[in-house]
Amino acid sequence: MNSSDESLPERYNRLWNSALPAIRRGAIEIDATLANRISDRRRGFRLIAQPSLETQQRVLKFLDALKAIDPEQYYYAPDSLHVTVLSLFTATEAHERFSQQQKEYKAAVGSAVMGTPSFEIQFNGITASSGAVMIQGFPRGDTLDRLRERLRETLQSRSLAEGLDTRYRLVTAHMTVVRFRQPLQDSSRFAEKLKEFRGIEFGSSDIEVLRLVENDWYMSPQNLKFLSDYPLNQEPSEN
Repeated sequence: MNSSDESLPERYNRLWNSALPAIRRGAIEIDATLANRISDRRRGFRLIAQPSLETQQRVLKFLDALKAIDPEQYYYAPDSLHVTVLSLFTATEAHERFSQQQKEYKAAVGSAVMGTPSFEIQFNGITASSGAVMIQGFPRGDTLDRLRERLRETLQSRSLAEGLDTRYRLVTAHMTVVRFRQPLQDSSRFAEKLKEFRGIEFGSSDIEVLRLVENDWYMSPQNLKFLSDYPLNQEPSEN
């Protein structure tokens, strides 16, 4: 099956079924930048949706349970928890030529978002890869999919699509919450804790505002800059 033909639950399940045995064996992918405590000089522009405070608190309890087993991995801060709507350009060290077009990117996003209704994301269960742990997000309806398509079309029409990540087409609504930066201290115990949270509900979030940010690869709070907010349910002006 082509991954583009998968349903969202199928995609999350495929990731989980592949990652859990690897994590249990300790066969994880360690992020070299995090492992070496290197300052991340990569920057990008990303349009994000942020979860509700209730969902954040439930995620933090999950992360606390993992930290009790292995505190040395990279755990996302509350302010960094997000769903990526679209990366306008992928975080790169060669970001200056993109960053100089900040005004144009802001205008393009404003045009694409106009008229978009608010939508809901249900956060239910976790999945993983060899390099990260993620909260599964399930959008209600097709608003997010349609918005992503409008954003791509608008960026293309305004000659701002050069930095879009062409390796894959973003279709999920997950939140990355852990990245591995060193070998697991107790891989079997870590895997069992992940299994314990596999089906836990983290709550529903009504997405009423989208936020454009400048970010590094990890959405690190010290490198996160808020560029613009875009309230949803805004109708185009008649003027």
